[in-house]
Formats: sequence, structure tokens, C-alpha cells
Amino acid sequence: MVEPSIRSVVQKLAARLEKDPGTPVANATPSFWQDPPHPFADQQSANLPTETDVVIIGSGISAISTAQHLLRLQPSLKICMLEARRAISGATGRNGGHIKAVPWGDYSALKDEFGKESAMRITSFRLAHLDALVEEAKALGEAGKVGLVRRVQSLSAVYDQEVWESAKVKLEKFLEDFPEQRGRWFAIEGVEALKELGIANAFGAISGPSGAAWPYRFLGCILQRLLDGAQLSLETHTVAEDVRRTPPSPSSTTTATAAAADYPYEVITSRGTIRAKHVIHCTNAHAAHLLPALRGKLWPLRGQMTVQAVPPDFPRVGAQRSWSAIWARGFDYITQSPGDDGSLYLGGGFLQGGPERDEDIGNTDDSQLSVQSLEHLETVPAKAFVHGEGSRIVNKWTGIMGFTGDGSPLVGRVGKHVSGRDECDPQIGGEWIAAGYDGYGMVHCWLSGKALAAMVTGRDEVDGIREWFPMNEYSCTEERLQNMSPMRSLEQFFGVLET
Repeated sequence: MVEPSIRSVVQKLAARLEKDPGTPVANATPSFWQDPPHPFADQQSANLPTETDVVIIGSGISAISTAQHLLRLQPSLKICMLEARRAISGATGRNGGHIKAVPWGDYSALKDEFGKESAMRITSFRLAHLDALVEEAKALGEAGKVGLVRRVQSLSAVYDQEVWESAKVKLEKFLEDFPEQRGRWFAIEGVEALKELGIANAFGAISGPSGAAWPYRFLGCILQRLLDGAQLSLETHTVAEDVRRTPPSPSSTTTATAAAADYPYEVITSRGTIRAKHVIHCTNAHAAHLLPALRGKLWPLRGQMTVQAVPPDFPRVGAQRSWSAIWARGFDYITQSPGDDGSLYLGGGFLQGGPERDEDIGNTDDSQLSVQSLEHLETVPAKAFVHGEGSRIVNKWTGIMGFTGDGSPLVGRVGKHVSGRDECDPQIGGEWIAAGYDGYGMVHCWLSGKALAAMVTGRDEVDGIREWFPMNEYSCTEERLQNMSPMRSLEQFFGVLET
């Protein structure tokens, strides 16, 4: 239950979520990950294509995964990928580098919300991403090594007694339904045991298998291979301003009408108009700009990231380990460079300055830093690690995450109740979405793109997608969206942060 004092603040914040998130700002804070930029960072055709089979709006992990899996299923497809800024400049190029599911923390709530069968499917889907991304990196060969995709032991250290006791109960409930995970996920207690792991001041830690990566480089390798083919056009600095449905008139046989029958959608951009059979929204926190019915249901949250230099005696274990620091309210996420520098890639700090100071909920301006988050993040190494004293911030930037009203992504076909546009015959085309990952895109996006590609090409039943993808739970049904509201979204969100 949210405390009354927090509830009043939440009520003031709720109005932000109803606003149009707009398109990405032009002058984002420079992300450490994006230096140096990819050769295709500013790529665009001399002339914008006028027709294509598929328009994908966005160029992050969801967009790249969807494009790759579409071409694996139908190599002849023509795809146009639109990006408002430079390629891979959104959350994928700005996140913390975690490939981390938190099944022990999420499973009980999922079970209460969806029931055991659905909760197990969602949890298994999230856990499957580590293997999937490791295998994709291997398939890239030498080129993929720059992405630093690696398996690590994750330690979620808890710095509040009540939260720790709750964490142990949640862990056991998860393991009761996933007995095969015993021995892989376990609790660690005792000052000496935690000290041996380099953790200070914690009541305990949950250990489990996770991954870490340099997502910008990793996804860039995949996108470069797609661009080397002839089927994908990347159009950066091209803002998608509107999507229109162009139904044919049955009494007309004009050339324009015939084109509308073959390409039932028009995407109006800052560089011209593209006709398409399918339009796929992979814009995460910005999706409600072109899909206004999602305002207050899919909303942005600005996250703060830092790179912190560590003292000489700080262990260099970034090739084998990652961390989370869980406080009485909120948590931080930490990976480490696998190189000799041992730099910490540390993000979070949300709400640590108090919700009344919050400037991040509903905020899509990543040209600005989060003051309250930075005040907290600069203190984390010294509080959380045995050898953290003396660490200092050497780089800082923000990125925009997308959160949904029920904590689960929106993946699937977009109906008229979402777009306001008439739907067309599925045999001809459609409008689709993959967005709203609640800060855990690295354990949602890649396989969501694979599932969405199967849906777009009509192979979802043939390929048995429902066996591993939470299609019903993630779909954009009218009933699901009706159960979301700004206040409910924020109350659930703040409730999660307090548990």
C-alpha cells in the first residue's frame, strides 16, 4: 500500500503521464556507449523510399530484432527503418548493459496477476534471453566480440532488513515452482560471506545467472550485417510524424486507389511520405505519440547512468560479475568493465531524493541530467562495496525508458481501439507494436522481436510461438488497456519500489 504522503505526490505526477511524449529531443546527453559512433550512425538514402513492405519506426534492439527475424522468415521483404536521431540512439544505446531477469523478485506478483501458468511462461521467456543473446553474439564470430556479451554471476545486494526478509520469501516462492533453478539462484547471508564477495553494509544478497554486454556495439554488429544486404533501408534523422490509413474505394480503379490497396498505410515523415503494408512501432516510451490511446498507459521515465572510475584496490571482476543495490526504496544496477580499468557502469538513483523532487516520471528529455539521481549515484560505490571509497564519476548521461500500467510489455497487433485507424485485412498488412519494457528491455526485446516477426508474416501458429511467447499476456487488448490508468500505474510502480 502506498503511504498517504506519497499518494498525494503521485496524484500530482499522474497528469504528466497523459501528455504526448512527442519525438526524441535532438540534442541528447552524450552516451559513453556511443563513442565512437557506428559508420552508419547518420545513414540515410539520397531519396526516401516511396514504397516498402514494412516500415519499422525506431532503431533499437526491438527494431533490429524484428527486422532480422522478418528477413529470416521472408528474405524477399523490403524493410525501411526510421530513426528520429542517430542509429541506436535511444534506450538501447544508453542503458546499463545488464542482461538480467529478476525472477525471484517478480514471480509472486506475476502469479497473483496472471495465474501460475502465465507467470511461469513470462518468467521462462525473460530467462531465455540470456541464452538467446549469447548465441546471437556467437553467430557474429569475431565481429560480435566487440559487443562484450558475456555470462556473469549477478549479486542483488539488499541494504534494508525488511526488504531482505521479503526477498528471501519471494525467492523461495519462485523456486517452489521452478525447482530446476535451485542451486542457480540462492541467498547469501553473513557479514564475512558478503565481504568475501566485496559487498559492504548489506543484509544479504541473491545470486543468480545473468549477463552483461555493450548493447550499442553488439546491436550495431547485427544492424551492419542487415545493411550489407539489399533488403533494409536505414533512414536516420527522419522523424515519423503521422501514420494514416488509406482504404481503397470500391468504386474507383485509379492508380492511387490501386496503390492504397497494395500499401494500406502511409507514414508521414520529416523527409516525405512512405507507403507500406505493415507499420511496426518500436519506439518504446515514445509510442504514444503516434498511438494517442496509449497516453497514460505507456509512459516515459528518464533514467540516469554514470561511468565511475574505481580505486586501484577495487577488484576487477567485470568479466564474471554484475550487481544490483536494493535499498529501502528503489535500486541501482551495476556492471563493470571486463578490462583492466575496472570502471563501474552504474545507473539508477530513482526516487532517492524523494518523490516530491522527481523530475524523471513522464520526462522524455534526455538532453538533461537527473540531479536527484546523480546526488545518490555518486555515493553508491562507497556505501555498497568494500573497496568502493574513492570512486568518482567520469561520465554521465540519461536515457528514456517506457513503462506500462501493468508492468508488462505491449507486443502484438495494434487494433483500432489503440490507433484510431481502421484495421485492414491481415492478409494485406497491419499495424504492430513492441514497446513498454519497464526498464528490462534486455530480457524482453530480442525474443519479442522474434515473436512479432512471426505474427507479421502469419507464421505464429505454424512456428508454435504461443509455446514460449506470452502472446495473450502481452497483447494490446481493449480489456487490458481499460484496466490501466495513470494513478493505477503510478501506485503500482511506487508500490514495487517500496517492497
